[in-house]
Amino acid sequence: MLFQVKDPAADTGAIAAILRALDANAKVTGDHAAGQIEVAAQLTSGQVIAALQQAGYEADRVSEPRQIHVSGGSTCCGSCS
Repeated sequence: MLFQVKDPAADTGAIAAILRALDANAKVTGDHAAGQIEVAAQLTSGQVIAALQQAGYEADRVSEPRQIHVSGGSTCCGSCS
């Protein structure tokens, strides 16, 4: 899940620690320049946002672009044939 964090000083390590308190296996990577974090966890986006808000971060879920399925192209998985 991709989130926009509206705190220019947001520390990816601190955010990871917050989320690991809820899911010990949570993985968080950050793009400091874009102000975005990618979260891989067994948490809903609502749980992530609530945890970050409780810690003082303002965050919103970013819609991720859908991959276009091209039959026979490089994105075809072959399962719909």
